[in-house]
Amino acid sequence: MDDEETGTTVPVGSAPNGGEGGAGPNPKAPGWYPTRTNPSDQNYWDGQNWTGRRRWTTGQGWVVVGDAPEGSTGSTQVPERRLSANPYVPMAVTKSTTTGLTFNLGVFLLLVCGIALMYGSVGSWVHVTGSFGIANFHVSFDGIDPGISNLIGVNGWVTFIGGVLLVIFACFEMMSEELQLAIFTAIIAGVTMVFAIYDVFRIVQKISQVPASVSSDVSVAWGLICVLSAAVLATLIAIVRLIQQ
Repeated sequence: MDDEETGTTVPVGSAPNGGEGGAGPNPKAPGWYPTRTNPSDQNYWDGQNWTGRRRWTTGQGWVVVGDAPEGSTGSTQVPERRLSANPYVPMAVTKSTTTGLTFNLGVFLLLVCGIALMYGSVGSWVHVTGSFGIANFHVSFDGIDPGISNLIGVNGWVTFIGGVLLVIFACFEMMSEELQLAIFTAIIAGVTMVFAIYDVFRIVQKISQVPASVSSDVSVAWGLICVLSAAVLATLIAIVRLIQQ
């Protein structure tokens, strides 16, 4: 029997690496047994001989070489698809064997929230409308404007980075269903939401301190509202996905 990945030949009736399906004697019950102590490299014992071998491949599942019962590795028409690097994570059987990507509404909304965070972070945060003599003026301060940093101590770059990380981790979640990814995504969304709430609170606080005698209207602009909305939505989605893991 030829090993597709290593190019070595495994004789039928014997186990690779000089072992017998593992470190112990031949087992009695048919099934897959680790080669020595490696659970990702296994041999199949049919009750009399070692007839098959399989090796775990991340994103592809078990790659089987040799003879094994049809039901022992999943359907031959719909092979096992496990996106985790751990061969003992519960498998997901899919009909597609050409791609390891999974796409659902939660991942899509996380991507949208990440993009909205980046867009709102560089958008208008404070809008000033007033008059000077007979002339009217309109001034907007973007989230990355130095004036915002002087006003509240932070600026839109913090939430912009949060949006970038959300997009990156949402892409990772399309390729893997690892619990750790869901945890990191929830943490990133939560931290970004905290900064967004702080930004809105401080901006509103500063606006409320503008003297009533000043002939101008200062208000929160669309960019900051977009940042807060996207951060809250991303956090809720990330928590729901984490609970469903």
